[in-house]
Amino acid sequence: MIAATTAGSTGVAARCCSLDDPGIEPGMDKCSMARDFALAAYGSERKLEHPEEVAELVARAGADEDVQAAAILHDLIEDTDVELAAIESDFGPRVASYVAAMTEDESISDYFERKDEHRGRARDAGREVALLFVADKLSNARRMRRGAKKTSAKKIGHYGATLDTVRGAYPDLPLLGELDAELGAMRDELDRGAPA
Repeated sequence: MIAATTAGSTGVAARCCSLDDPGIEPGMDKCSMARDFALAAYGSERKLEHPEEVAELVARAGADEDVQAAAILHDLIEDTDVELAAIESDFGPRVASYVAAMTEDESISDYFERKDEHRGRARDAGREVALLFVADKLSNARRMRRGAKKTSAKKIGHYGATLDTVRGAYPDLPLLGELDAELGAMRDELDRGAPA
């Protein structure tokens, strides 16, 4: 059940429920803690806009607080000096496993091979990670259309391949239709020569 709204969000409220988790400070839910943790790592409210949008998308799809917290933390390993052990220590093994599944394997140097491996790993990590992965791509596609993220044909191709990969494993997964519609709109805009 979604019971509380993260205070101080940057336009997108990430809703989380508060549980009696010994790792959570009294009065704080995991999403609030994840937001504080991510803000300290990023050092910028602006950099929280995408993770908070992803958290809002998975919350709207009915995801539990661990998935929502992982949504807020999902880019930290790639984008900051935060290590997975710190996430596991503060948020537990479940959240850490979701963040690990959302982290690209940088040892794969070829872009297309790295993205293909990541799509397969996200799909194979289970329905929760697949939802998180789709929400990440949906948020990024929307950010491209808003002009908040540079449009890239490679990224659009990766998002389309994500849609196909995840739909093949979880055809009823929430957000697939929204990602499909967003990608269709981006392709239409590109075909018309308008900025996506």
